[in-house]
Amino acid sequence: MSRSALAATRSRLFERYPVIASSDLDEVRGQVASVFCEHRLSVVGKSQHLSTQMYFRPGPRAGYGRMSYGAAVDIDPGSLDNFFLLQFPLQGGETIFAEGQPVESTSNLATIVSPAVDFRMRHGKNTEKLFIRLDRQALEREFVQLSGAALKGRLKFLPGIPLDTPQGQALYRYVCWLMREASDGSLLDHPLVAAQLESTLMAAVLDTLAHNQNNPLRQSGAPAPHFVRLAEEYMAQHAHEPISASDISRYVNVSTRSLFAGFRKYRDTTPMAHLRTLRLEKAHADLSAPSSSDDSVTSIALRWGFSHLGQFAAAYRRSYGEPPSCTLRRASGPPSAPKND
Repeated sequence: MSRSALAATRSRLFERYPVIASSDLDEVRGQVASVFCEHRLSVVGKSQHLSTQMYFRPGPRAGYGRMSYGAAVDIDPGSLDNFFLLQFPLQGGETIFAEGQPVESTSNLATIVSPAVDFRMRHGKNTEKLFIRLDRQALEREFVQLSGAALKGRLKFLPGIPLDTPQGQALYRYVCWLMREASDGSLLDHPLVAAQLESTLMAAVLDTLAHNQNNPLRQSGAPAPHFVRLAEEYMAQHAHEPISASDISRYVNVSTRSLFAGFRKYRDTTPMAHLRTLRLEKAHADLSAPSSSDDSVTSIALRWGFSHLGQFAAAYRRSYGEPPSCTLRRASGPPSAPKND
């Protein structure tokens, strides 16, 4: 879908997922902060008034939305802590100041803001944009998995994304399709499909956009062979089943030895370690959004094949920086106050 075609249908995008429609500055700031982070918000000039609309569909590793402020505003969050922010103006524009350097974003130049980078922005009066929030840890894990290289410091992108280049056009075509699907489709309702679509988005971002990490695969021109990628797809689709290395090798029609050699060479891991990582991500998603009040750390760990709870907790802490019980407790909300007899 072209930019003009997407812009023509913008009034309907994400209308099923409203966050706020308000002209009250404090209410707008609070609701926008609930999606992004705490920030300072001010209207530019005394003659303008907010008419903010925001829509947002959250997900385990990515969230998708549309917003406009209805006035020129200055936004100063300082920096983002735990997510990357992709922004695609549909009309109008905004100026992003990343580490003091201005980037004039328009329908032909999108932006990505990296965590821990000092930034602020001025959002134009008539600007409306699509945005994608990408979890920092998920994107950094995707880089390590795809490149087979350890991160050298925090992942950081150049903020400008030209959309009039072949690479930018390819990325934007996928973003347009994904935004329409997130808004109106049903594919993202299925966790395994959603995970694959998110992985494709993150791979496209890492491969297309300029960042501060070396990418050995891109430099060597040696993409992983088809059987490795097919094995990854198979594991993503069957992570909820008791599959073995033999099952995977039979499916991709190579020997188990070749399967392990391929993963070691192109992914710097083993097939079963990759499967454990997938299942850990699934457990994290369930802990972050429990499906019922009966969900516990033990039941979720067992659901995803982690029978040794101590090892599960240690692996979870290494990946997500906190015990699984903390994630579940935060997702479940504060305990109800006891009732007086």
